[in-house]
Amino acid sequence: MTWQNVRLSLRALAKRPGFTVVAVLTLALGIGANTAVFSVVNAIILRPYAFPDLDRLVLVREGGDEGARQIRLAAADAIDIWREAGIFAGATTYRYRQLNMTARGEVRPVQGCAASSGFFDVLGARPALGRAFLAGEDEPGRDEVVVLSHGFWKRLGADPGLLGRTLELDGRPHTVVGIMPREFDYPAAVEAWVPLSLSAEEKRERVRKSVFLLGRLAPLVSLGQARAVLQSVARRLEQQHPETPAGRTMTLLRLREELYEYTVPIFSLLQAAAGFLLFLAGANLTNLLFARLVGRQRELAIRTALGESRGGLMRVLLAETTMLSVVAGAVAAFVSVFTVDLIRTSISTEYTKWIPGWDRIRVDGTVFAVTLALAVVLGIVFGVASALHSSQADPAAALKQGGRATSGGSGKGRVRAFLVVGQVALAMVLLVGAGLMINGFLRLTGVYQGFDPASVLTLQVAVPEPRGPDRARVLAFQDELLRRVAGLPGVRSVGLVSNLPASNVNNPRTPFTIEGRPALKAGEAPLADLQVASDGLFRTLTIPVLDGRDFSEQDGPEAPRVVLVSRAMAARFWPDRSPLGQSLKLGAPASDQPWTTVVGVVGDVKQNWWDPQPRPTLYMPHRQLARAWMNVAVRTSSDPLASVPAIRAAAQGIDPEVALRDIQPMDGLVADSLAIVRVMGMLMTVFGAVALLLSAVGVYGVMAHAVAQRTQEFGTRMALGASPRDVLRLVLGQVFRLSGGGLAVGLPVAIALSQGMASLVFGVVSVELPVLAGFTAVLLVVGLAAGFVPAWRATRVDPVVALRYE
Repeated sequence: MTWQNVRLSLRALAKRPGFTVVAVLTLALGIGANTAVFSVVNAIILRPYAFPDLDRLVLVREGGDEGARQIRLAAADAIDIWREAGIFAGATTYRYRQLNMTARGEVRPVQGCAASSGFFDVLGARPALGRAFLAGEDEPGRDEVVVLSHGFWKRLGADPGLLGRTLELDGRPHTVVGIMPREFDYPAAVEAWVPLSLSAEEKRERVRKSVFLLGRLAPLVSLGQARAVLQSVARRLEQQHPETPAGRTMTLLRLREELYEYTVPIFSLLQAAAGFLLFLAGANLTNLLFARLVGRQRELAIRTALGESRGGLMRVLLAETTMLSVVAGAVAAFVSVFTVDLIRTSISTEYTKWIPGWDRIRVDGTVFAVTLALAVVLGIVFGVASALHSSQADPAAALKQGGRATSGGSGKGRVRAFLVVGQVALAMVLLVGAGLMINGFLRLTGVYQGFDPASVLTLQVAVPEPRGPDRARVLAFQDELLRRVAGLPGVRSVGLVSNLPASNVNNPRTPFTIEGRPALKAGEAPLADLQVASDGLFRTLTIPVLDGRDFSEQDGPEAPRVVLVSRAMAARFWPDRSPLGQSLKLGAPASDQPWTTVVGVVGDVKQNWWDPQPRPTLYMPHRQLARAWMNVAVRTSSDPLASVPAIRAAAQGIDPEVALRDIQPMDGLVADSLAIVRVMGMLMTVFGAVALLLSAVGVYGVMAHAVAQRTQEFGTRMALGASPRDVLRLVLGQVFRLSGGGLAVGLPVAIALSQGMASLVFGVVSVELPVLAGFTAVLLVVGLAAGFVPAWRATRVDPVVALRYE
């Protein structure tokens, strides 16, 4: 392709601005959608972290019954795997830890992480200022150091002199030894890292899952080899420690795949939708190019008559389509920058801070290169298709005065009709996908509205644990907080719970044993979600107590152990009788946990939007299973935020070292939890609307061209006595056949898509016949409307003019 061809191509495109603008926008929509979505996929799925050799970083995951997955391990198991497996070049343990920082008499919450001394070395990260943890600083008595995130350091004033100073965290002084670089963000949302100082008792713990084990695979050790070795270590640990669950399986999960269970289905669906849109845009552009070529048959015939070779014609057309695609690619890249920014900022940072890679969503150099390459490839494809189409034309016929009537052969007409059928089918698929996503979002919103979230304030509170959990202090603080908050003006009820509904965090799962049932092996014990709650929680969240009673103040540490079960759990494990009075205990059959009595059955709660159905859940009273970190739910009679100062004063009055965090109305929590589904629905809606528009343009273009080519036919028909209504019926019949053919192809595909989405997107989507029927009718009406203008134009043909050249 020479510079002369490029110059002539630009001149030809400039001469037909209408065609050029429509063609560029059509292709830019397809390329732009794919560029924007790929930018998200690249950041969230392919490169969520900026660590070197990312695919060598793995998390140890323990498998269980019923498809359960547990990334947290017992501390003793983690230590043994680290020492015995021999598959890691380096390994580290860590866990989230809520910290309270005291400064100038005020207490503020800090999202912390407690990690062993090699944590930063395993990740291949170095502090921007200062140093990381030294060997031995994760031992008791040497653990009073802290490394700060870049963002937290900036919020403290961004003073380099902060290194070497002390911060009071959980009532203990910690020396600031390092500041991490801006791009370091592991684990997600952490503001400060402190050493993970395990007591001798914790290092022997093999039941309570409390730590994550992260490792970097040793050189020459493949992931498959490492998994095989790890499984043999798991079997050896099972034999050496019979008190632990039997039949365990352990495997490795790439660090970047940690959230794949949630991110891959939803973003893969979005990428597929963008791909459909690109195919639809391509079909539309092909129709535009073919229509333009028909109008250029005389020009191309003259070029051929003057000696232009078929290769020369191909170069001319290839230059035009390539330049068209490059311009479209540039427009798409430019627009996608703003689109990606809109996607990145459309969700609250309180939610996205927990999604690795979200802050790095952008159209970078790699994405730009992919966009340009895609545009060039499409230009070549369209150019070759145009050249092959034009090469079939008869130059002699095209040079005749009546050549217009003969330039569009039936074979070419069938190709264009096939493209329209494909456009309608793709539009059907995209519209159905958009409709199902929106319906799913509305349905999820309705599920959480049962809590009446607008009247509920939620917050988190953590009692400092300077040297480990002080159960008496924790319980005393929580009980006094409940008493004081319940007495505040405007407060109707208050409760504690370990995990709020709509938190987008799974409940921990626990094995349990039912008294009187046949003895099971440790690995065969059933599992249920475990929640810790206070009396008042179910009343606050309007969760009904269906049978028995709620917790009470009498369910204290010395009282007989009690438990509430959800309706789903009661139906599953006691289908033919009431569970009230039944006894069960947490853990495997051989565990030394005390027996607890079921005293009530409560309504089901859908914990997270991706749960297809509410899961069996056990509720333990907070006075019998104290947790230092809890969520507080407060139902008020007016604006929930108006009660925040009084609640903060009540907490500070009990313990000045306690800070409140994540304070927001529950409807804000619900909105944040559904934000990703809402954005998905919006993007799918945009794709569907564009698909509908492109489908209408495609039908209009084909019918306008067909009417122009059949002008003489219509003139003859009308001269022989056909009425305008007959001509209108003839043209609309063709429109109906094209649209109907597209729907006949698209409807089965849309049904298959619905079923795939229903299984892929965690029960958010379900197959809905009204949606399918509604969009079938919409596409048919839009197709007929798009074809009406050319049909009406056909009725206005003057038979004398139409027959003039016969």
